[in-house]
Amino acid sequence: MTTNDTEISWDDRDDFENDSAVENEEDIHVAASDFERLLIAPSDWTVSTIYDLIGKQLQLDPAYQRRNVWQAKAKSQFIESLLLGIPIPQILLASKAGQKNSFLVLDGKQRLSTIKEFIDGRSSDGRVFKLKGLRILNTLEGMSWTDLRNNDDWADRLSNEPLRTTVLRGWENESALYEIFYRLNSGSVKLSPMELRMSLLPGEFLKFIISWTETIGPIHHLLRKRQPDARMSDVELAIRYLAFKNQKTQYAGDLKLFLDEFCKSKNSDFTADPNKEVEAENLLLQMNEAIDTGLAEFTDREFCRKYSAGSYETRFNRALFDVLVGALSRPDVRQWTAANPGKMKQLYEGVCDRHPEFVKAVETTTKSPEATRNRFTIWYEAVENITGIRMPIPDIKQ
Repeated sequence: MTTNDTEISWDDRDDFENDSAVENEEDIHVAASDFERLLIAPSDWTVSTIYDLIGKQLQLDPAYQRRNVWQAKAKSQFIESLLLGIPIPQILLASKAGQKNSFLVLDGKQRLSTIKEFIDGRSSDGRVFKLKGLRILNTLEGMSWTDLRNNDDWADRLSNEPLRTTVLRGWENESALYEIFYRLNSGSVKLSPMELRMSLLPGEFLKFIISWTETIGPIHHLLRKRQPDARMSDVELAIRYLAFKNQKTQYAGDLKLFLDEFCKSKNSDFTADPNKEVEAENLLLQMNEAIDTGLAEFTDREFCRKYSAGSYETRFNRALFDVLVGALSRPDVRQWTAANPGKMKQLYEGVCDRHPEFVKAVETTTKSPEATRNRFTIWYEAVENITGIRMPIPDIKQ
């Protein structure tokens, strides 16, 4: 990245990413019947009760906590709100399938993580959690939970503060939970279903992926992230790369189902064979080298961006990520690219100019089997023709 690029914060740029190839509510297939047996059980649990449940019936993965969205000041002001008795939005939980007293968090993960961190005494960054930036309870500024416990009034007030909590029971279709998740988070902040997938499909593979993406590398440079993404776009890109590399999972046009099924399969593989982790790590290393090669051949403002009428769009395009990084993940293609600087970029621009069906496949209805097959076929055949390297495409439904 250039010096100027490192001075720009891209995390909140609305125009950074073309979202046509991103998972969204259109990927959810749910019917009214999926909600008929849904039982809604409202209750008021205290902060103390909630805290006691965390890590037992209520799981908050430590990996999630490392990627908390809230900054220290926001966390302190949330604790201040509890101490003041100010009403806060409800916590929404869903009982785990077959486990009546174990729960998934659909809404309220940041609030629950903050409660746990404050009472445990440590923030997600490992620092002592001391209240700061309080707007009303200034006398508590700089205090930790240990300090508050020495004051029975404040300690009792926080421990006994009720939290409006609603538990969903009786759900049978995971898509119903995805639908609720999207409706709860339909505001200006775009959330990734990868957050919910991590809760719904826990396993060794997903633990490995989130751990692997904790190390800042090429995938973060491509996404213009200086740290692991709180919304897990780095995790989602790594998984979709691996899924398209895997010939055992067919892509049939349902991106959510495709990634769900792949994650389930790899969770099972990782449990059965520890060597699968080494295999996945090697594939991800190839992905990193592919991104580095792409950034060197293009620029960080051009790679994985649509080219049209002689210029590149500013928005990152996941559909292009799939095919460009997929091709460059092959060592022989990278070697050819390094030996012929400028040729791969020239090829890409030529494909965009001469093949309107390729451009269409990366800008509209990108998730259909036809569009997905078209962009892989057109690009891989172009690479094969210029390099002489055979380029098998992923398994995509005809």
